Amino acid sequence: MRWLPAVLGCLLLLGADGGGCSQPHVVGVQDYGSVTGRILDATTNQPLANALVSVGSLYTASSDGMGAFEIARVPIGQQIVTVRAPAYATIDIPVTVTKDQGISIGYARLVPIAMPAGMTTLPPPPVPSAPPSQPPSPLPTQTP
Repeated sequence: MRWLPAVLGCLLLLGADGGGCSQPHVVGVQDYGSVTGRILDATTNQPLANALVSVGSLYTASSDGMGAFEIARVPIGQQIVTVRAPAYATIDIPVTVTKDQGISIGYARLVPIAMPAGMTTLPPPPVPSAPPSQPPSPLPTQTP
């Protein structure tokens, strides 16, 4: 039982400094944002499904049938988004993730590794804009 005060003293010391929680770079106490975008074939501008998108090795997603992806809970700050798919060259896109905000990389366009001679990449398609908001339709009034 003589060891009990020593153990309690150690536990109090650990608790006094937050057990590592006072360190802003410790995983689990960070602020987060999200990263979204679409993956396209650069020669056809067609969506690439099942492309692997990652921020580091812990935060990953696959693109859907429209080439879209979203990675939630990405730590804030400077990050590198890596996009890869079989038979395509891997690309890295630097982004700045901000707290509680979504950042879009827009279109990530992958170039095939084995591109036929003379084939070129297309310019990127225009970024879609949000549809204009319309005021709600007035409800018809009824006369008694």
